[in-house]
Amino acid sequence: MKNYLLTLLQQCSEEQFGQDAVEYAIVSGAVTLTYDLETDLRTIMGQPGKPETGQYDAICEAYQRVCRDLEQQTAEVMQPLIEEILRPVSLARQIP
Repeated sequence: MKNYLLTLLQQCSEEQFGQDAVEYAIVSGAVTLTYDLETDLRTIMGQPGKPETGQYDAICEAYQRVCRDLEQQTAEVMQPLIEEILRPVSLARQIP
């Protein structure tokens, strides 16, 4: 199964982002694999010469939204820590 997934991901995209997007779609259940390489490639990438029949663009857009949301949540959580790190420290409070 591992080799199958690696082969599928590599054939869907040569770029890491595309592979990550397809992997996320599989793991999240947005794409259900049949474990028939040609069928799964056509589901994801579309019919040969007709990429609009596949889900690849929608998969990449959805993954991009997930990444943006995660970045935003991380920034919100880290903001108090960043503010504390950047807060000036009084020289009187410094330990000799």
